[in-house]
Amino acid sequence: MEVGEPKRVAPAASPDLAANITANATHGGSLSHASSADRGIEAEVHKRCAVSKGTWCGEYIRQTPVPSRPVPRGSKDCPNACSGWGTCDHDTGFCLCPAGRKGQDCGQEDPRPCTGHYRLHTDHAEKEPKSTVGPDGLDVDPLKPGWKAGRCYGYCDTSNAACYCGWGKYRHIPAPPGSPPWTPPVQQGRPLSDACQPKTNEEGKRSYMGSAGGGVPYEDVYGPQGWCNNQTANVGGCNCFLEVGHPCVPGAPALETMCLNQCSGHGECYSGYCRCHEGWYGADCSRKKAGSPMEPGMQEADRPWLNQVMQIPPAALESPPPTRRRPLIYVYDVPPAFTTRMLQYALVSTACKWRVWGGRNHSEPTAWTYSVETLLHELLLQSKHRTFDPEEADFFYVPFYVTCYFWPIMGWVDHPWWHAPNVEQRPYHGANMVTELHEWLTTQLPWWKRRGGRDHIFLTAADEGACWMPTAVYKNSIMLTHWGRMDPDHTSNTAYIPDNYTFEIQPYWKDWPGYDFNQRIAGHPCYDPKKDLVIPAFKWPGHYHQSPLLGAAPLERDILLFFKGDVGAHRLPHYSRGIRQKLFNLAVEHKWFDKHRIVIGTGEHVRGDYSQLLARSKFCLVAPGDGWSPRAEDAILHGCVPLIVMDEVHAVYESILDYDSFSIRIRESALEAVPDILNAVTPAHLAKMQRHLAKVWHRFAYASGLFLGTHIKGFIEMHDREEEGKPQAPFDHPYQRHTSFPFADDAFGTIMQWLYHRIPDTRGEGVVAVVPGGSEADAMGEAGVQAKGADGATGAKGREHSATDAQFDA
Repeated sequence: MEVGEPKRVAPAASPDLAANITANATHGGSLSHASSADRGIEAEVHKRCAVSKGTWCGEYIRQTPVPSRPVPRGSKDCPNACSGWGTCDHDTGFCLCPAGRKGQDCGQEDPRPCTGHYRLHTDHAEKEPKSTVGPDGLDVDPLKPGWKAGRCYGYCDTSNAACYCGWGKYRHIPAPPGSPPWTPPVQQGRPLSDACQPKTNEEGKRSYMGSAGGGVPYEDVYGPQGWCNNQTANVGGCNCFLEVGHPCVPGAPALETMCLNQCSGHGECYSGYCRCHEGWYGADCSRKKAGSPMEPGMQEADRPWLNQVMQIPPAALESPPPTRRRPLIYVYDVPPAFTTRMLQYALVSTACKWRVWGGRNHSEPTAWTYSVETLLHELLLQSKHRTFDPEEADFFYVPFYVTCYFWPIMGWVDHPWWHAPNVEQRPYHGANMVTELHEWLTTQLPWWKRRGGRDHIFLTAADEGACWMPTAVYKNSIMLTHWGRMDPDHTSNTAYIPDNYTFEIQPYWKDWPGYDFNQRIAGHPCYDPKKDLVIPAFKWPGHYHQSPLLGAAPLERDILLFFKGDVGAHRLPHYSRGIRQKLFNLAVEHKWFDKHRIVIGTGEHVRGDYSQLLARSKFCLVAPGDGWSPRAEDAILHGCVPLIVMDEVHAVYESILDYDSFSIRIRESALEAVPDILNAVTPAHLAKMQRHLAKVWHRFAYASGLFLGTHIKGFIEMHDREEEGKPQAPFDHPYQRHTSFPFADDAFGTIMQWLYHRIPDTRGEGVVAVVPGGSEADAMGEAGVQAKGADGATGAKGREHSATDAQFDA
């Protein structure tokens, strides 16, 4: 499907006028937030809270900052000084143990050996993971069939199941037996990915990899010119897949690995785990033991590159600012098994992370689908809203990386295993994980019980969000989610079978922990707009590089409706509730592209730059996949009006923004009417929706923090250089080029503003209602239930849409 070349919006009659408009744009371009001293607080509220529903936005802006308090510093010691392995949390006296260690003092080994087998459903009493590794770290019989992604025809590091060359010049040579904790290996060696395993042994006999139908020739790995002997070997499947310096041989440049806030410059990062310097503590090493001096971090000395990504929160400063804005959020340092150890186990460099380190210690964002888990955790740790004093906290954030556990950790080898009988029931494992975390919160610390969990925040980024969260956690806590499904009696709709949370419990599982899974998750919706919030997935700035939000010139919107992605051709029928499949088939059968310029297809069908295609589309399809799909973010970040097709499911921020003013929602049963509904939208009404969308699109972008801010400014400056001297869009065009970015009201800022509004509810004082007509910037309506119109179209809040000019121009 060829959509043709894009066209810029025709320039204004007066280039000087257009340039003046562009340089001084407000919500149509850049936001310049006036202080109350200059324009008055109400003018600021009116500008920043445009298209919001209710009072949440204005409440945050109008608040009086609270005085800062002296920051408490812990003085508790840990048992046996964590055996020299772990970091002591001086607030609690708990040891934070790295991969390979466990116990109250990190004194026990916690192996994660490479293996070709899992425990069976009959092995409920078996505590040790399956292993195919001998005492020398090598596979005991590489010819014996049995493939798992973590099996290793080389040397297995049994602390995290990383695989390295076992022989050759670039083999792994471990530290001598009996070496003190953290002694580095004599030689790290080159990593062997799953795709870099020999398919035979040296004699040509088939290995476990060859028996599974994969692998590469033995000579390509261990021959004289192979990966493990020749620095310049070019072997398909063999690469530096870990965060190590290319060409990942001895002497190659050492690279940082991704850790939360890079250990605040006060610790060494070991692939996700911070080993804090003496006296420093916390998951990010941001705390200092009471009575000890607070020396400068490494970013101020021999590692200046850390300044790309690091930010020290005001609460961690020796002299914090005199006042702070609420909400004040305490971030739990949960046991590493729930968070940072996951990063140590995730043996794919981009997996689970929202940013990674590359050549010359330059950090870059990733496109990892579920990266919001590490992003939000890190942003909170760096935030001005962070408090180290749980007594003054408005909220408690409980991090856990369940999507990281689901892939690539779960099933890579036979550990960790959250007590489900097999790898095919990921929600069973996930619910057990949350139950175990909840038990830790309620038995080890007092803060959950103080308000019954009402002030505790969980992020549920899995495909079907909080649908399978244990009710004991869900019923009171705040869920930040991507999946806004509201029907109370729900069943799983994923087409990815291991994620089906309404599977049948088998009688022979009865001896496994969590056998009551169905009972533990029953009785709650996936999302409750009264207490939960649908938040954006993370899209790195390069994903929307052609958007005027980042300074690109607006393009003519010559595509009526756009969707590029999985149309369910090779999926089970219930994938996407059948929506994508049906629309694709309708578009093909009725030649919607030829008749209406409706573009629906896969990357094979639709060629061209994804960002550019979105930026030239009038409407963009927002439909589910296996659960949530980040299509609302894609649309809105490019100024494309969302066409929402998912009954009883809120899109991102739909409970707090006036979606009626910048989107169209139709029933799943009305797909045949899509061309008629969209063609009935007059140019005037479309422009009106676009102007409303341009007042909120920045709220769908994560732009907080130095690292993301630098990237966003870089794109804007690039487009400024490209556009210098060129005629610009007319001053009345809905989308003007941004020449700056409203960082205070990005996605993270929006979440903080909404949380501030929720503080009374956590105290049992009732929710500040979202009142019809209660917006502080415009008169907006209340969120409600969809109401099907005569043509099947509905408003995002329930007002009926008819496909008539009169209605759309109303």
